[in-house]
Amino acid sequence: MAVGPKVRLVVLGGTLILLGGLLAAWWNVRGRITKAPAEHRISILDEDYPEAQFDATATQEELIQLASSEIQSLLATFPNSASAANVKANRDFLLSDMAAAQQTWKSVLTLEPRNPDALFGLANLAFQAGRYDEAIGLCEGLLRTNPGNPRVPLLLADSFMNSGQGDLAVLVLEQHIMTEPTSVQAIEMLGTAQLAVGSYNKAMDCFSRALKFAPDSKDSYYGLGQAYARLGEQAKAAEAMQQFSKLADSTGQSNALEAQAFEDRGQAAHVAAQVYLDSALVYKAAGDLPAAQARILRALRLQPDVTAWLEELQRVLQLQGLRPQAADVGERLVSLLPTNVHHWLTLGALYAELEQPEPAIEAFRKAIELAPDNPECQAAQSIIQQLN
Repeated sequence: MAVGPKVRLVVLGGTLILLGGLLAAWWNVRGRITKAPAEHRISILDEDYPEAQFDATATQEELIQLASSEIQSLLATFPNSASAANVKANRDFLLSDMAAAQQTWKSVLTLEPRNPDALFGLANLAFQAGRYDEAIGLCEGLLRTNPGNPRVPLLLADSFMNSGQGDLAVLVLEQHIMTEPTSVQAIEMLGTAQLAVGSYNKAMDCFSRALKFAPDSKDSYYGLGQAYARLGEQAKAAEAMQQFSKLADSTGQSNALEAQAFEDRGQAAHVAAQVYLDSALVYKAAGDLPAAQARILRALRLQPDVTAWLEELQRVLQLQGLRPQAADVGERLVSLLPTNVHHWLTLGALYAELEQPEPAIEAFRKAIELAPDNPECQAAQSIIQQLN
């Protein structure tokens, strides 16, 4: 991202700037800060799109066609791109067209023999077909060549579980959770693996921990009920299963046909949204940030408030120097994840760059309340003193 004459406080790649950079940034802008009123405008996340497919009444067929049109455009723009072909394969997989997905992922490997997305896709196909040994082999290879992909250990653990190797699943998940301590999916999977190997107290601890991050998780309540039952604590088991049933009932629909139609349209919207997000990453890698931005916004219109997508959008906006819009996204992120220190610090930094001291102070103070001993929060305290 190009740095303007008044701005040196930059957050790139989703990682907050270091302590020294945060302080240096403030000293660069502190003499120019004025008490300018916040700009009144429509948030970038609230912009409307004229296409009928983005209306709430769009049909399943219209949404699937929307995804197909984006893929056709992407492949025409990047005809020899493995990444673009992966977008199509992912779409086919989501639509359960496994033959088409397999064919495309194999064609990707002719372009890039070690392409991690294609290898993961083939591992997923092997898992879906019950070829667990094949899935395990592919996942273990990916862990060696692409260790940063959080999907790989989850699929590997699932493959171990389904092949009757729960003890190996436990080892994989415990190691994964060390780097992803708030992953509800991983914690719940570990709880299920602990149930499978007979470690019922550990399973109970896992599901209880998952509920701290996701209080409305049906899976966690179900797993907790199973753990309590196997420990002989029938009253607690009944209470957990009652909560499970309550949550399950609340997500149901009274009319089965209407429910199926709702689910079909929701799945179609998810497919189209994922295609837009995947396409955005291809454009971003090619350096076309406006095109990436437009596609992430459309993904979020179809499937709102996916925090990982919002974080990616914020990075793309910052890379373009669009700080007011990045602050819009920051406001949404802190509303969704109010205990995330990084999001508050990023938001405070953006408002400081925009020379808006009041919201900057408020955001920095929220971060400090959450993690007063964090070095970056201590740097933010120094900035608050100067802002005041």
